Amino acid sequence: MSNLITSESLELLRSNKTYYMSTKQPLMGFNSSIKILKGLKKYNYTTGILYLQPSNAVSVKTFCPFADQAGCKDDCLGKTSGRLAMSQSQRAMTRRSIQYVLDPDGFKERLRHEIIKNEKDNYCIRLNGTSDLDWSDLIASLPNVQFYDYTKVFKRLERNTLPNYHLTFSASFKSDKTIQQTKEAVRRKYNVAIPLNTKGCKGEFARPTEAVINNVTKELQDFDTTDLRFLDKPSSIGTLTRKGSNIKQRLAEMGQPSFFGNPSTLALLA
Repeated sequence: MSNLITSESLELLRSNKTYYMSTKQPLMGFNSSIKILKGLKKYNYTTGILYLQPSNAVSVKTFCPFADQAGCKDDCLGKTSGRLAMSQSQRAMTRRSIQYVLDPDGFKERLRHEIIKNEKDNYCIRLNGTSDLDWSDLIASLPNVQFYDYTKVFKRLERNTLPNYHLTFSASFKSDKTIQQTKEAVRRKYNVAIPLNTKGCKGEFARPTEAVINNVTKELQDFDTTDLRFLDKPSSIGTLTRKGSNIKQRLAEMGQPSFFGNPSTLALLA
């Protein structure tokens, strides 16, 4: 056990094993964020999301294989955004993560039953709310449920053949390599989400509606309208504004290599 979770997580487990090993609490949140509620209001979709502690916050083997390369580790929504940044939510994410690492099969079976229990019309599940794990075995066992995720794992996009699993490539502007990966994702006609270092406040750049990518002008959709990515048309490219930040922070980071794009780095996609 000690070689599976971090020393900090092991200390938490030892200090309150009753809480961290409890299986009484639900694993997912349903319609649990402002953006998710947009999908409920606009399309009457109920969305369940699983939030784990991202990257190697709990697990020695990272939950997000490309977090360091993409530069999204420190700015992950699991650390910075809304309710997820609150201590109670962080504690619950740690509990789920410990349980998943120590008993992945049991965790998946509980998750499977929870998905079935809450199923209704217009229903979808996102298992990687703050992680980038391969859940294809669980998804394959529930062929009548719509699943979707964002991923930075190119091979997962290439290998996914599950008709009930929609994947959107998560772009990054951290380095020349990640920019080239984004261009390749567009070239292969994968759906792509582009994170932007803006919220469109006074003094910031406005969300662009198009960009030149691989020498072709592409329409950029607003992916903040809802999170229901599986409703997007094939080859859709959309933008997401930066969450869990303030304008001072965003402006200070404009000239630095970053997960988030800006007018200068977007131009590198051409």
